[in-house]
Amino acid sequence: MTVLDVRNLSAGYENGFVLEDVSFSLEAGDFTAVLGKNGSGKSTLIKAVQGLLKTCEGNVTILGRESLRLSRRELAGLVAYVPQFHEPAFDYTVEEVVTMGRYARRGRLERLSSSDRDAVEDAMTLARVTHLRSKPAARLSGGEARRVDIARALAQDAQVLLLDEPSAHLDICFQVEIYRMLRKLQVERKTTILAAEHNVNLAALFSRRLMLLKNGRLEAQGTPADLITRETIRDIFEAEVDVRANPRSGLPEISLIAGDEEAEAP
Repeated sequence: MTVLDVRNLSAGYENGFVLEDVSFSLEAGDFTAVLGKNGSGKSTLIKAVQGLLKTCEGNVTILGRESLRLSRRELAGLVAYVPQFHEPAFDYTVEEVVTMGRYARRGRLERLSSSDRDAVEDAMTLARVTHLRSKPAARLSGGEARRVDIARALAQDAQVLLLDEPSAHLDICFQVEIYRMLRKLQVERKTTILAAEHNVNLAALFSRRLMLLKNGRLEAQGTPADLITRETIRDIFEAEVDVRANPRSGLPEISLIAGDEEAEAP
C-alpha cells in the first residue's frame, strides 16, 4: 500500500526553490534514507513533505489524503517529525516532553486518556528512556536528547516518521543505537520512515532504499547495493572513495581515499 506519494514537488524559501520537480512514493514499512551534499535539499525535502514551507509547488499525498488540505492536528495523526536540532525543553521532564507527542494529536486542553498514557509509556520503552523519565530534558546528553526527541515522535503513533539528520552530532555508539531503534520500528510496527542523512555507511547498512539528491534534484533511487558505487559517490558527493562489501552484512560501505601527497607520506 502506498503511504506517501510525492509528485513534482518543488520547494524552498523566500529567495526561491531549493528542491525542484521531485517525485517518489513510499510503501508501508519502507525505510528510505535521503543522501546528498550539504545544500542538496535533504532538509528541505523533509520539511516540504509535511507542509512546513510556504514556498512549495506540487502534490503530496499521505495515505490517500492531500497534505495541504489537512489541518495540523490531522497531519499529526499521520506524520511525526524529528528535527535536526534539539531545542532544550527548559524545566520539562523527559516524561513531559514525550507526552507532548500526544498533545500534537489531542490538543493541550484535552485530558489524556489511559490509551494516551500507554502510548507515552510504550514510546519511552522503545526509545529506551524510561530511566530518564524524571530528569530535566535540558540536562540530557546529545544521545539522550536524540532518543527523547524520537520518543516524543513515537508517542504520536503516526504511520509515517520523518527525520532530519538523526545521526548528526552523535558519537558512533549513539548513531548505531538510533538506527537500530528505527529499524525495530520499521520491522515491528511497519512504520514508514524517511530520513535525511549525511552518513553514507549508516544509511547503506540500515535503510531499505536510498534517494540521492544533487542540486535539489532527485538523481537516483534504489537499493544500497545498486547505488553505493565509486562512480555514484563521485557524482553525488564529488569525493573519491573505495567501496567494498561489509564483511558481516555484505552491504556496500565506503572508505575515504587520501590525496596523492598524503598517500605518499611515510
